[in-house]
Amino acid sequence: MADVTDAQLKGATIEMARFFGDCSDDIGTSTDLSAAVGECATIQTLTNKFNAENEWGITVDRLGGAAWDSYYDTLNSAFAGGNPPDVAIMHGSSLVDYANRGLLLPIDDLVDVADIDLADAVPAAKTAISYDGTNYAVPFDVHAALAHLNVDLFTAAGLVNADGTPKLPTSTEEFLADAKTLEDKTGKKYFAVATSGDALGVHVFESLLDQQGSGVLNEDGTQANIDTPEAIESLGFMNEVFSAGYAEENKTYDAAQESFLKGDAAMLFNGTWVVDQYNGTAPFTYEATNFPTLYEEPGVWADSHTWTIPVQKDADPVKYRAALEFISFLYEHDADWALGTGHISARESVLNSDAYKAAPQRASYADTGLTVAHPVPHIASWPAVSKALIGSVESVWFQGEDVDKALKDGSSSIDSVLGGK
Repeated sequence: MADVTDAQLKGATIEMARFFGDCSDDIGTSTDLSAAVGECATIQTLTNKFNAENEWGITVDRLGGAAWDSYYDTLNSAFAGGNPPDVAIMHGSSLVDYANRGLLLPIDDLVDVADIDLADAVPAAKTAISYDGTNYAVPFDVHAALAHLNVDLFTAAGLVNADGTPKLPTSTEEFLADAKTLEDKTGKKYFAVATSGDALGVHVFESLLDQQGSGVLNEDGTQANIDTPEAIESLGFMNEVFSAGYAEENKTYDAAQESFLKGDAAMLFNGTWVVDQYNGTAPFTYEATNFPTLYEEPGVWADSHTWTIPVQKDADPVKYRAALEFISFLYEHDADWALGTGHISARESVLNSDAYKAAPQRASYADTGLTVAHPVPHIASWPAVSKALIGSVESVWFQGEDVDKALKDGSSSIDSVLGGK
């Protein structure tokens, strides 16, 4: 690939597969990153900027399909049909599965070709792009769940510190007491989270396990670890929050977000990806902060976005090189991605920059990127494990299954996945 000449690269066209939504009509051909807010606008603007400014005239065309929940089904179909995209976004939690099947191009021998400094990547990002001692992607971010707060509701309920900042609970008992206080004084819900058609509700459960020093799997990732007192405690607490009416149990992502932005919920469990969107649109005093520590230690669900180069049947070195130049550009502009979305930068140099530290809200959840975020297990079977976990937890919420039985059944299902049965 290093032997590809500038003349060969000139005018190359490659196809990119991604989620993040579809906003091409709104963004058009804009290359103004200062005007880009949110995932879709930022990635579309970055793509426009690469197309307009790269020295070879390389064009990146985006394939159809903008919904994250169907993205991997579409990607799998493309691989099965022998026609994968030239560049594909991939979660760190999914990358191992594809790398294990030989579907991704190793990049360790290629990064110097495009001046990609992976030594600058943060530890969680380095883990996200690796499998069996080899790197298969360039990192884009670390993203985690946060507590998004309506400060006005916390103030109205008297749940504030001496300096007027929101006072967050430090135990499950305090969480329930604060929820009752806020409802009594404001008539609003204390908490909102998507549980229907979205995994965020299950990510709360995972976060509560992390805070108890536990996890979905044992330490070496070979067995389920949800038929435990910690798991029973976590799911039981969540059920108490729902049954007491402090949060609604059956909310889609859009409905949970809407209830928060309309001022009907004081705290929303959602990701880093909405920070800049909410900061600019919330009609109340808004704060993004670390998810409260309700047990022994800080911890919250986290994952990463990475850029991969799928293996092609014809192994065209020009296409590979063009794809490499594009993801190098995205890595170079990691700060623009982080500052336009709210995601935690994948690069140490960006996290330590004055511009990043001074950006809205970042100081309030700096700890999440450094110590609080707990990335999901980095194993090939994690997508299937996660599906089994979601089924187990949702059976309690939507089918009325007993907590103990649901976790026992879920543990068996996860062990079957891990055992390849």
